[in-house]
Amino acid sequence: MAHPANAFPKSFFLVDGAETVTGDFFAIQVLVAADASMTVKGSGIFEYVAEDTSNGSTHLDTDGTTLATTHSAGQYERLSTVSTTLPCIAGTTVYGSFNSVTGTSGDQFIVYNK
Repeated sequence: MAHPANAFPKSFFLVDGAETVTGDFFAIQVLVAADASMTVKGSGIFEYVAEDTSNGSTHLDTDGTTLATTHSAGQYERLSTVSTTLPCIAGTTVYGSFNSVTGTSGDQFIVYNK
């Protein structure tokens, strides 16, 4: 993916309230954050997982397979089909590779399509 400063969006969506948009997104601009979180699905989202605590259905192992119930503690990528809650603050832009963005009542986001 090009650096966001060099990427021009093909289109954008306004998420206004409790709705979900799906597509191939690279940025989420937060206009209004009614609660301080947003729910996204996407690739490249890593999370710390303690030793032997995963049920194997939410993260990828380093070899690309789903994480087994027995594993070392560390940073593991979440599956792109699993919802992830991210913090959001009005006036910020979150960059990444997202395929779904969901707002809550009172939220307003501009979601930029690749």
